[in-house]
Amino acid sequence: MIRRVSGEQWLAMGIIVIGLVMAWQISDISVDAGYAGVGPRFFPSLVVTGLIVAGGALLIQRRHRNGPDTIIEEGANDSDEVEAEEAANHDADWRMFAIVSGSLLCNMALIGFIGFTLAGTLLCFGVCRGLETRRPWLDLVLSFLLALGLFHLFKTLGLNLPALIAGVL
Repeated sequence: MIRRVSGEQWLAMGIIVIGLVMAWQISDISVDAGYAGVGPRFFPSLVVTGLIVAGGALLIQRRHRNGPDTIIEEGANDSDEVEAEEAANHDADWRMFAIVSGSLLCNMALIGFIGFTLAGTLLCFGVCRGLETRRPWLDLVLSFLLALGLFHLFKTLGLNLPALIAGVL
């Protein structure tokens, strides 16, 4: 029996292709264009590596998982019925999508006004709210600590980020 490629497998292959195209494009970045302690190809290379690894992991995970579309039910000869039932069981959570997207847009809009640390805190906390975590105060504190740590990490690498108070946060 020939199995059809699932949506997750198409997504995984798409992620891998995007990563490979980005890797090809990184070679066009001039090494002399860097102004920070790290080269200009460093962060794009991290993103490319993450994309290719994540796509490969998703592809491998999907091949070895016996999901609902790999099990053939008795009496189910029409694959359209199975696909329709599967689609009904996996509706998108638009509320979560709206909260996370709004948090990202707020981060982009506010980072110049309130600084990287507070904008990053709002972004991380918004993602936690979108994922409906159970401890909002802990999420807020950990979001702030993560954003503050990233700010100082980038500062150590020689990258200038907008600060709320010059040189502090």
